[in-house]
Amino acid sequence: MNVLEQFKATPLTLTKLPASFIEANLSESGQVPADHLQSTTRQPFGSSNVYKTSILHYRVLAEGDDIKTVYETAIKLPPNMEEEYFPGDAIGILTYNLASEVDYVLDRLHLLDSADETYEVKLTKPIKKKNPELPHYVPKYVTPRRLLAECLDIRITPRKGLLQALASHTADECEKRLLEILASKEGSNLYNELILKNEMNFLHVLKYVATCRPPLSLLIEHLPRLQARPYSIASYGRENHIRIAFAMLNDGHVGITTHMLESKLLHPGKWDKYLYVYLRQLKPVFNYREDDLERNIIMIGPGTGVTPYVSFLEYRKQMKSSNRKIKMGSAWLLTSCRYQERNYLYESELKGFMQAGVLDRLHLASSRDEDSQYKYVQDIVEDRKEELVELLLHDATKLYLCGEGRTMLPRIQDTIVTCMSKVKSIPKSEAADLLAEYKKSGKYLYYSMI
Repeated sequence: MNVLEQFKATPLTLTKLPASFIEANLSESGQVPADHLQSTTRQPFGSSNVYKTSILHYRVLAEGDDIKTVYETAIKLPPNMEEEYFPGDAIGILTYNLASEVDYVLDRLHLLDSADETYEVKLTKPIKKKNPELPHYVPKYVTPRRLLAECLDIRITPRKGLLQALASHTADECEKRLLEILASKEGSNLYNELILKNEMNFLHVLKYVATCRPPLSLLIEHLPRLQARPYSIASYGRENHIRIAFAMLNDGHVGITTHMLESKLLHPGKWDKYLYVYLRQLKPVFNYREDDLERNIIMIGPGTGVTPYVSFLEYRKQMKSSNRKIKMGSAWLLTSCRYQERNYLYESELKGFMQAGVLDRLHLASSRDEDSQYKYVQDIVEDRKEELVELLLHDATKLYLCGEGRTMLPRIQDTIVTCMSKVKSIPKSEAADLLAEYKKSGKYLYYSMI
């Protein structure tokens, strides 16, 4: 291998790994929990307990060539959650790794034959690690299959410590050397090129080093928690249920939670209808409350980023119906799709909100329609910049931005800053500082979806 030749005479600087402190052994008496193994543990950003609930029904919001399939799912509202959530809040859904990927790891660890037997997870004695703790999201009694399916993130990008630990359990000397190079200070550039730029995850690494067979306990020590996935609630005040929308990935990629949800919708005979959910709340909160009714709101949400605003508008409609004298601020919504006729999400609902007088202005960009006035949300912002900036600068206005956070939201935010700079004739840096101040004060709320 060229890499091995390149580092043949290079002494490697490796970090001293902490002593192993976990063991996982077969148990004859332990009882594995029946529910999702993380259902009794505290969840990141969780503001409620985890509830077991069920899917009621679903509909397809968009499907076809050159667009993502988008589903809307109605989920039974757990009784204890009714008074706990606000428009714009999100739920976390406990997820499962793909069965095929779990089986691959089990096979590599030579655990397929005992994959469904009970193991006890405990601290190793004598304890050599200072203040060791078992991960709180791993129960004392597990099966290897459920541990890998429900507790550990097997798609994680491996850190150098994990690669170094894996090297100790790799039989082939060339493969072992490669892992050590990647884990070393001297191999940092190779790590960036091979692992980070290629987005290699733990599974990819296992396939790359065929003789690596780590013990189950090492994975518990080094793999992080399998995180619940957040979904904005796309409804408010609906009797006994909440709605969420989710889009399937393209280009051959399979999202573990969207795969689980789609499978439960389309194959109810093979999959159960149950979900484990909790109320998830970020700080600053991304929601809409009674105190916001009198404020003007600018809502920007490309694609599925429109979902929390449906709950905003349902709430406004509900409040207007219950109190006709209520004074509400103006509401603008900017959204986008690829084709207006095929994947304009919540089109009929949004037009209904216009007719009900709870949405004042609605602008749509459609990137693949030849005759569309706007291709992207940024085009709407640029075209309407005078009105939008004047409204944004008003003391009683709040700006909401929701959508894909890697590239889309930063571009929209940059367009907003540019337009503020143009309209107010101020340097772009000053406009950026002003928007940052708005974010700090809660006048501007930003929610990056997965």
